[in-house]
Formats: sequence, C-alpha cells, structure tokens
Amino acid sequence: MSLPTRPLLVLDLDETLWHGVQVPGGLTLLLRPHLAEFLTAVSTAYDLAIWTAATEDWMLEGLAELRTATGFDLPASAFFLWHRERCTFRRNAEGGYSFCKPARKFKARWIRECYPPERILVVDDWAENYACGYGHLVRVSEWRGEEGDDELRRLAPYLLSIAGEPDLRRLEKRGWRSKG
Repeated sequence: MSLPTRPLLVLDLDETLWHGVQVPGGLTLLLRPHLAEFLTAVSTAYDLAIWTAATEDWMLEGLAELRTATGFDLPASAFFLWHRERCTFRRNAEGGYSFCKPARKFKARWIRECYPPERILVVDDWAENYACGYGHLVRVSEWRGEEGDDELRRLAPYLLSIAGEPDLRRLEKRGWRSKG
C-alpha cells in the first residue's frame, strides 16, 4: 500500500472550531476567529474529517451555519462526519462519565485503505479524548467566544509545515505554538 499524498486532518467542533451560547429562544453558534482562513489553508494540504462528541443534529446545524457564514462546505468534502454515536462513553479521571474518541477507530479497514494511522492528525481542545492515541493529537486551547483569539491563525502554518512528514504520530506536537 502506498502512502497517500495528503494526510487526513480530523477536526473537533465544540470549543475547537466554534462555541454554542445560550440565548433567549435557544442556542446560537459563535465561530472561532480566523476559522474560514484556517479551513481554506489546511484543505490545501489535508483531507478533512469531523469527529465531535456532540449530537448529530447539533453537528449538522453547526456545519450548515458554518457554510452560510464562511462559504466552506465541510459536509461536502469531509471524508467522514462522526458525532456522539461514534464516541465511547467511559469513566473519566474525576469518576464521572464522558464521551471520548478512541483512536483505535482509525484502524478500521475502510479508513486504513485511504489513510494509514501514521498519516492521521486530529485537532481537539480536550486531550483526554485521545488518551490512547496522543500521537494523533494536536491540542488547541479551549475557545469560549473570546474575540481576540488567534489560535487557528497560528495553527494553520504549523499544520502546513508538517503535512509532508511520513509519520505524523512520531512528531512532538505539544510545543506547536513555538514552531508555527
């Protein structure tokens, strides 16, 4: 099997790309600053996918709003759109239960046929999601609507700089902010 020319970048949604805010009559979505530019930039070097612990309805509603606001149609181009049903419900360090995203799911044959595990990165604000797959993780700060946030503007150049690496899991990514 030959390596694909493009790696797969799996994106989290809540508090990574957007933040939901309670308003009278429901919930509204705030898009993280520089999101359109980030998606446009990384899509030149990566194939994209979504994996969120949110419900399918919330994911699809948010992706529709993202398309309207930015013109970027993630559902049309995403390799997969995974939501809460693809997560595992397990006990966390505090003794409660939460949804996590086990990286072992990247080993499914239909994914491996296109992307070997060493060519898959994830961008997520919650490292615990990938406790058994830290090699895939590029952790970003949690975003709760702060206007001056520049995390995605800083992340895009870093991700572009490593896209050609044959084994993305072996890279030390914890200090990405000083490298990007």
